[in-house]
Amino acid sequence: MQKPLKQSTIRTGSDYKRVDKYIVPILIFVLSFFCFLVFYNYIFFYQENRMLFVFSGEYFREFASKPGGLLEYAGNFLSQGYFSNLYGAFLQASVLTLIAVVFIRINKRLSPGSTFLLFSAALASFILMLIQTNINYRLHYNLGFLFTAAYFLYSIKSVKKSTRILLTAFFPVFFYITGAFSWIFLGMVTGYFIIRKEPGNTIAYWLIAGLSLILFKAVLFLQPWSELLYYPLPSTDYFVNRSLIWMIFVFFILYPVIVILVNPAGSPFKRKISNGSVVILALLTIIIMWKTYSRDNAQLFRIEKMFFARDWNGVIDYQEYCQNRNLVAQYYYNTALAEKRMLSNRMFSAPQDYGTMSVMIPWNSQIAMSRLFRGVYFYYTIGLINEAHRWAFESMVTEGFHPENIKLLIKTNLINGHNKIAEKYITVLKKTLHYKDLARKYELMISNPELIRSDPELGEKVRLKPHDNFLITIRNPQTNINSLLQSNPGNAKALDYKFGCMMLEKDVEGIVNNISLLFDSGYTRIPVHVEEAALFYQAARGPLPDLAVMRISNESVSRFSEYIKLTSNMPVARLREGKNIRKELRNTYWYYLDTK
Repeated sequence: MQKPLKQSTIRTGSDYKRVDKYIVPILIFVLSFFCFLVFYNYIFFYQENRMLFVFSGEYFREFASKPGGLLEYAGNFLSQGYFSNLYGAFLQASVLTLIAVVFIRINKRLSPGSTFLLFSAALASFILMLIQTNINYRLHYNLGFLFTAAYFLYSIKSVKKSTRILLTAFFPVFFYITGAFSWIFLGMVTGYFIIRKEPGNTIAYWLIAGLSLILFKAVLFLQPWSELLYYPLPSTDYFVNRSLIWMIFVFFILYPVIVILVNPAGSPFKRKISNGSVVILALLTIIIMWKTYSRDNAQLFRIEKMFFARDWNGVIDYQEYCQNRNLVAQYYYNTALAEKRMLSNRMFSAPQDYGTMSVMIPWNSQIAMSRLFRGVYFYYTIGLINEAHRWAFESMVTEGFHPENIKLLIKTNLINGHNKIAEKYITVLKKTLHYKDLARKYELMISNPELIRSDPELGEKVRLKPHDNFLITIRNPQTNINSLLQSNPGNAKALDYKFGCMMLEKDVEGIVNNISLLFDSGYTRIPVHVEEAALFYQAARGPLPDLAVMRISNESVSRFSEYIKLTSNMPVARLREGKNIRKELRNTYWYYLDTK
């Protein structure tokens, strides 16, 4: 007689729930935490510097005055800790994990015991993990998907009629909190109730939604239709393929229908397929994240982070190490060199691919202020404080408060002696989490102006300011250098920029004819790249003009002889490759003249 099977050997999908229900959340947390901590941590720096959370009633009312504003407010509140990569990675991983947990519970309601119960929940979380790698995709978007899924879960979980009525009546509140994410929820419950053949519930939600929309539009908030129907969903402008975000919206709207139709309840449970499909999905996510990872972007934001911290040596050393070809990276490198008074000595130790654009960014009303704003640092470095203030103010008006424009508004007003105006912006900075100590430092300067003059940064900018007024040329900032030198001949940084621009424009004759200005500005020796320009001029056109008391160093003469001997018969294509040319010779002005 055949021995009966023990009950424990007969497996169904529910038998594995105690173990399997943890697979997806743990996998998503570990994978997302690692990826955002190690590879995509630059997202936290970028987003922390694109907004400034202020603990004030005015800042709260700005968001509370429109549907969906509270969701963005919550995202901003949590994102203010992004100055810590560890915090940012933990927060992102936690939100994505919670989304997975909620969707697993949704699947258990829609299709209990299904083989692909874990797969579809993992797919929803992995999609949001991938889209989070976009630097413009902010935390409140995933919070919106999390709240939407949670509301949907409770809407289908409740069985009591009174509870369902309360959940339906809750829709206006949900609309106020999450804004246009409520339309994704409405699509989810509509599909679910149609499949369940419950038209009464569908009609009830649509009636409440319609009344809420009319009430919010005509009475409560007076927002335009575009705001009521789309805010605060992610903008399509954030994506190269604009249809991508719409496909994601459609996926979540149809999610209940897809789960019910693809994973019918009562189908045989196959554990290996269930877990294997999740592993395959995780591997695909890793591959996509690896393929879309941009080393150049990571390098750029690392440079920018050091630049904002005024770590000039860090910027210089890292750019010379990574040799980034991005315009902004080269601009930050040149600005750091200018701050260290090394522009004419070290400029060609890193790529210079954009001419004078890599030392100054001209004003262009066609370019978004978020990208154009970086041009302010040329004016601030050189001592054109009023123009730097104008750029910072334009940024604040068009983009709102963010750390850099507020700091620049404080510093430029302190430098100009406008303490009352500076105090207004210091008050804003004092109401933040990360910048309170900096605000206190500036606050002390208002009561003791001597601290401004003795400050290494602000005191220097006071001395670099022009001595009289002149018109600023915003589309050709190079002309401002000559005007500044006429107004303040002792501005050595302006002279450095003058020589830097002439080098990038290959104006060797202009460099040679202006060498005498170096002596007048306090130089005791000719900068290395200026020496290189002089030697090139001497070899190509003849004797140099009188160099006063300064002479070209023997080291530069010896290096020039070596360079000429090595490259005189070398084809241009091979010269550009840089093979068989040692680094010290590639970092010279001669190499720039020959290869650009």
